[in-house]
Amino acid sequence: MKETNAKKLLFTVADVLEDVGVEFFLDYGTLLGAVREKKFIKIDEDIDLGMLRENLLPKAQVISNQFIKKGLRIEVINHRHKEPWDGSIYAIKFRGFGEHGDLVGSMKMKGKRAVPSHLQSHWFVLTAKLLEELGEIGFYGRKFKIPKNVDAYLTEVYGDWRIPNKKIADCVWLCKKPESWLKNLEG
Repeated sequence: MKETNAKKLLFTVADVLEDVGVEFFLDYGTLLGAVREKKFIKIDEDIDLGMLRENLLPKAQVISNQFIKKGLRIEVINHRHKEPWDGSIYAIKFRGFGEHGDLVGSMKMKGKRAVPSHLQSHWFVLTAKLLEELGEIGFYGRKFKIPKNVDAYLTEVYGDWRIPNKKIADCVWLCKKPESWLKNLEG
């Protein structure tokens, strides 16, 4: 990502979400960069923002409309390519200033928060409390919400998150669970 463009996109998206009145937080690689490097990490390819799905659903249309008014292109994610889905929204992809990102709503499932992969057959699963209790961090001179126990969150996602990877393909996603995770939860 080009840092100046990514920052402009992040701030534009944050302005919209704050104007709409929804609570969101830095997530995945964007959070990792904010905490470990105090900037976007060099190997990251997009901006990651999270929120609770129960807060996303009632505001998804308003958020989408406001993104468009700000000149962003969007894709509302309400389907999966490799697995069945009920048609409900779980993410909004946004593009602008030559960069892109995702606003993902994690759903609560028996003490966990989970998001399905849009393209593949897996889920991203974390301890619910890590996404439900938020703190703050300064990032590029602006305050953003982050998981309050950021060390536990990043450890649950990446393991030893303090050691940078050379390539995005080298990242280990400890929170990635196979599709059978959901079936085991329901059974």
